[in-house]
Amino acid sequence: MRVVIVNKYVHLTGGADQHALGLAAALRERGHEVRFLSTQSSSNLEDEGMFVNCTVTHSSRDHLNFLAQGRVFRSALWNQDAAKAMDRLVDEFRPDVVHTHKLYPQLSVAPVVVAARRGVPVVQTLHDFEMLGASPIDVRGGWWDRDEPRLRHKLLNSATVPLHRRVHVGRVSAFVAVSRFVQRVHARRGIESVVIPNFVSAVRNSSARTPGYAARDGVLFLGRLRPEKGVVDVVELARKLPDVRVTMVGTGDLEEWARSEAASMDNLEITGFVTDPELASIVEGARVMVVPSRCQDAGPLVPLESMAAGTPVVAYANGGLGEYVADAGGGRVVPQDVVALADAAREIHDDAKLWATLSSRGRQSVAERHTAAEYAESLEKVYEDAAG
Repeated sequence: MRVVIVNKYVHLTGGADQHALGLAAALRERGHEVRFLSTQSSSNLEDEGMFVNCTVTHSSRDHLNFLAQGRVFRSALWNQDAAKAMDRLVDEFRPDVVHTHKLYPQLSVAPVVVAARRGVPVVQTLHDFEMLGASPIDVRGGWWDRDEPRLRHKLLNSATVPLHRRVHVGRVSAFVAVSRFVQRVHARRGIESVVIPNFVSAVRNSSARTPGYAARDGVLFLGRLRPEKGVVDVVELARKLPDVRVTMVGTGDLEEWARSEAASMDNLEITGFVTDPELASIVEGARVMVVPSRCQDAGPLVPLESMAAGTPVVAYANGGLGEYVADAGGGRVVPQDVVALADAAREIHDDAKLWATLSSRGRQSVAERHTAAEYAESLEKVYEDAAG
């Protein structure tokens, strides 16, 4: 089949980008032709497709002048360049299906409208709760973004809600949910979907060797340093476990605060942004990964990547996050409470036998159920049904 993947970035800024890039590689391995519709960037990891000017990024929003903000707002509602790019892809590539991921605000609803108008079926992956409301992490689906503290961001996110609900959703032939939780939340709003759990692009064979208990040490957090990711909980965990090394990898709004807290603590380290192969080494060197998301995390990659590396996970029982860890048996799922988080991390960190059991279960589960090849095979049926 010929597939157009639409995602606002084709370089790594988050889980959806990693998913889209890994999916393209998996589909090509299975003999499909893939093109992208995305934004231009010197960091892009793909060059096959159409790439339009990027009007705004998360980091650039606060530095745009009034006129530039107006252009961003207009293109968030309808990006004419993205519409033309989709028209051209339909004419020249003749896709069997268009697979959309994260579009807003950079690409707008335009690629979806044009593809549907040209008779090309659209498949939408539900990576979060963006189709329901203004905030992608709000399962309530409100018209007003209650999670974003910055007014300009809040206004822009809220302005696109009518497009999500009244334009985008109605033009999608099939929805794919990354977890059962995501499926249930959307079904309550009339959006039916098929569940295909997220995947890890590079998965070790379940029998392959990873560093053992004695070669590892400490507790690791990997993700954006934002309130909804439980950053404050990780700092509190470090206080409750003063004899355990705690490492936080990532950047975000709370990085400066976390560094100030770490300055007075001997066991807490903030590394900032880290890339492979150093990142893979850090994950394999930790005894425990903590994922204390305070939002209903839809289907995060961090616990899957951690379990694939043989690192047990302690996660809050929120959304698809708790679902992934519980299904795999590769860690502990605890209530949203710092004491419970610290107790579970301590138990796994100090018990070599328990650690080995959880490590083995997690690696085997990811190797059997969360591979890119298995994901692509399941998705082919969705494509065929949508195009049929």
